[in-house]
Amino acid sequence: MRKIKICVGSLNPTKINAVEIGFGKYFKKIEVFKIKGNSKVSNQPIGMEKILKGAINRAKAALDYLLNETNEKSNIFGIGIEAGLVPVPHTRTGYMDFQFCAIIDEKRKISLGSGIAFEYPQFVINRILEKNDLEIGQIIGELAGNLNLKNELGAISFLSKNRIKRPEILTQAVICALLPWINKKLYKELN
Repeated sequence: MRKIKICVGSLNPTKINAVEIGFGKYFKKIEVFKIKGNSKVSNQPIGMEKILKGAINRAKAALDYLLNETNEKSNIFGIGIEAGLVPVPHTRTGYMDFQFCAIIDEKRKISLGSGIAFEYPQFVINRILEKNDLEIGQIIGELAGNLNLKNELGAISFLSKNRIKRPEILTQAVICALLPWINKKLYKELN
């Protein structure tokens, strides 16, 4: 199999690592690039539409980078990962945190995947809703005494007492977004 080139629309090491792990489970020859992809959404997106828009925008920026900076026109993928709050009925706070991955190929075909979702304490949701430019990573980072938490094990690690780590959730999202690419006969529209 020919080497595939992938570009992650983020410089966050946790996101890059998750993409490398996810793709590495199915593709043996990969070359990974990374850029600071603009999500074109707020730092703390709220609502599924905004989160998906952010992931797709990052993936498109990453794909554009590969198309402009490499001579490859096939076997290339742009990847965007975005997390945010989604209103969910019957939850304690009214919101859950979702991590989404968008993968786009040179034909501009997109696939999406998500990791698990979880709730934050009410005071975290209240602070986010009060200040639109505040990120959950900052709030939980302050609480955990680690302002770099979002680039490491994530808020879920702190809240789960280190039983679940952010890289695991992001890897799940990447693998779920890869399903159409690793099952092309079942997902015929990608051919």
